[in-house]
Amino acid sequence: MKTQTYLGTDIAGMMQAARAEARRIMEANNGDLVADHKAILDRLEAAELITDEEVQTLLDLYKLGFEAGEGKADPQRAFFESRDVYGKLAAGGKASPVALVVASAAVGSFDIAVNPEGTTTVTIAKVSYGSSLAGIGAGIGSLLGGPAGGVLGGAIGGLLGGIVDDKKGKK
Repeated sequence: MKTQTYLGTDIAGMMQAARAEARRIMEANNGDLVADHKAILDRLEAAELITDEEVQTLLDLYKLGFEAGEGKADPQRAFFESRDVYGKLAAGGKASPVALVVASAAVGSFDIAVNPEGTTTVTIAKVSYGSSLAGIGAGIGSLLGGPAGGVLGGAIGGLLGGIVDDKKGKK
């Protein structure tokens, strides 16, 4: 039995395409991680999965986490600001499902723990992959299943980003 495969419908093809696109974006932005994330968001906007306003909101969320991870902002304050931005986006009733899943991944990139003394500690990986991989996952998922695929892909990407963050151990 001969079965034809198509790029984008098999795991190996999607992995190769994702790697190639990630390399292209990184080379184009010369290691600027914020610009990399903006490029991902621009692709989602071009696919009409998020709006221009959502691009800016999601980029601002990414910057909050990025600066907290770099030690340029207090992680606890950045977490609460991120949670507030997500809450306004979700409660506004106009946000796209893909924007919500990417924003949720940005908030989920923070790690909240209770110390033995009972105080709460908020941390985030030096370079967190939660929202970036959510954006990439949304883009790939939308190719396979439109906006619904984008939401599922974004959720999976965000979860994988959290795993990568934990594996790096740089919190």
